[in-house]
Amino acid sequence: MKKILVPTDFSDCANNAEKYALFLAKKINAELIFLHVINTPVDWSKLTIEQENLFPDAQAAIAKSKQSLTDLVKQAESIDIKARKLLIFNNSNEKIYQFVEDEHIDIVVMGSHGVYGFKDYVLGTNTYSMLRNSKVPVIVIKTLPQNLKFEKLVFATNFKEETGVTFRMVENLAEILQVKLHVLYVNTPTYFLETNDILSIGKTFLDEFSSYGHEIHIFDSFKEERGIIQFAEKINSDGIAVITYGKSDFKQYFSPSVTENLIGLTKIPVLSFKIS
Repeated sequence: MKKILVPTDFSDCANNAEKYALFLAKKINAELIFLHVINTPVDWSKLTIEQENLFPDAQAAIAKSKQSLTDLVKQAESIDIKARKLLIFNNSNEKIYQFVEDEHIDIVVMGSHGVYGFKDYVLGTNTYSMLRNSKVPVIVIKTLPQNLKFEKLVFATNFKEETGVTFRMVENLAEILQVKLHVLYVNTPTYFLETNDILSIGKTFLDEFSSYGHEIHIFDSFKEERGIIQFAEKINSDGIAVITYGKSDFKQYFSPSVTENLIGLTKIPVLSFKIS
């Protein structure tokens, strides 16, 4: 775990993500990269200095953004965290994804606010795309925990074989972060299974894909989200990890909507892993 990307719009919501990323980078000795996307009336990268002067409002906004990014880098460096900044002109989802891939980003930390998660956030609807399509884990922070720590992580799973490879990623990240993983199956009326069947399926899954011994926790609830949140609150978890199948598959047990609903419903940091 070497590089953490922090998209920001410098709002209070994004500020929570920035502070969490600072905590995380310090914990695992990672580099922080602060990213801001700014919309400009034209392709700013192709303008001459004389042409830039024709857009004084855009100039002012860019100068302010550069200073804010510089301040974040200085804040990180003041506590011995390696950091740098990136300013992207125009709202380009492809550029962000390309940057994540080219720079070998290991994890993305993003802020969220409101009941419905990402509405009006810095990247708008593109943030949903990042959550659903990112090849690296995404941590979403809505409220900064009063006691900033990372010791317990709930991993909600359906024990489907196709999630096995991704589970190894979750387990590996838990090892890097030095957190205890609590494996959870939420038993709902729609997907109801008897306890012995859940334990049997879970044991088979863990025997094949896990490197460690994990206790299987079973929690009954009408909805997956409610069960996950209630269990996480019961054990005072510092985070919730879920696997998302991606935008096209809504029939699976954990569709992107469950992940997004979790983000809207809980103040606990949510880690999203796209299925490998």
